[in-house]
Amino acid sequence: MSAEQRYRPDDECPLFSERLEEHIVLFTRGELPNRGRFCGNCYTPMSAETARCTHCGTLTDGPLPPVDRIPDEVIHWLREQRKTESRIVNSFAYAGFIIVILVGLGIVLGIPYLRAHLLPATIVYGLFLLFGGRTLAGILGGYYGDHIAYDRARNRLRRRWAEWVPRRSEPAEA
Repeated sequence: MSAEQRYRPDDECPLFSERLEEHIVLFTRGELPNRGRFCGNCYTPMSAETARCTHCGTLTDGPLPPVDRIPDEVIHWLREQRKTESRIVNSFAYAGFIIVILVGLGIVLGIPYLRAHLLPATIVYGLFLLFGGRTLAGILGGYYGDHIAYDRARNRLRRRWAEWVPRRSEPAEA
């Protein structure tokens, strides 16, 4: 997905850039190390020559210098965000399937001809499940579930980010 197509929320929380998400996913799969040069504000991967983060605009010589690893909290937040989104989207999609199953049974059992003839009832029910299930699961899960899941996960991320930003610059206790 290109940068023009990707939704970029304006909610005062710079996480997660497309490059950061990709890096974290590859890191959690064991394909990349959690080492490199990352923006000190939003943790987007940066090259050694970069003077300003391409995602959040933070200067490398400003109050938040680049860091050499992504904090564990940020990695955990992406995992939690993805789990929340997945759980909600899948729940909506399964709800769509359940609705289609019940409506299909209602149609087959509600029409006297289909109730009396097993083969036509099976064909009608099968086609209804095939096309209706795919359609309703796609609408409920892919549209409504996706919007609700993204908003819920993003709100949680924003709260965590707001709580964490003041603490991240505190020196670690020995």
